Amino acid sequence: MEKTVYFRAFEEEDADAIYQWMNDDELKKLSVGLNKKICKNEALEWVKARMMHNPYQAWWAICSKTNNKIIGYTYLANIHYINRSAEFGGLIIGDKDYHDGFAWIESYLFVYEYAFERLGLNRVYGTRLMEHKQTQAMGLVMFSKQEGVLRQAAYKNGQYHDLSIGSLLSSEYYEHKNNGDYEIPAIIRRIKKARKEMKDHE
Repeated sequence: MEKTVYFRAFEEEDADAIYQWMNDDELKKLSVGLNKKICKNEALEWVKARMMHNPYQAWWAICSKTNNKIIGYTYLANIHYINRSAEFGGLIIGDKDYHDGFAWIESYLFVYEYAFERLGLNRVYGTRLMEHKQTQAMGLVMFSKQEGVLRQAAYKNGQYHDLSIGSLLSSEYYEHKNNGDYEIPAIIRRIKKARKEMKDHE
């Protein structure tokens, strides 16, 4: 299956898109980060900071292969070279024309490949809002295992929220990759199954 997106370093012209997404209440509502409004200058400084080399973080702009425009971003944070671990800090698909799921799948696969195959890490972990059921389900689709709950760990929309924390180990990643579980058709089948199960439990 032909890929729909590619990944590159940030450029200054990406600031316009970042400005829009950072000020999109609907987009930020179910993310772990703060829902803080920013001005255009702050968006530019945000982008410039992520253009600089940082051995403990890796940021990518997600771009459409059709028209080369930025449609989102993703990153690894807290890269630890002794523990061989990193935090899958976030995945934002800001362009609503690409909410069909393919960009999300390809981004997950890219980050996993970079973390486990290029950096040689042993563990990738991340947190999600407990009430964001779709994100929780998608983590399981990609074989992230829930490790526990961080109680009232995030303050958003006027209240405290519990976060779930999950992780994927290198041995698990290679096992599933060798079994063909990370082929896009296989992922799509698991997504359809997860959506059906979510609907049945509503």
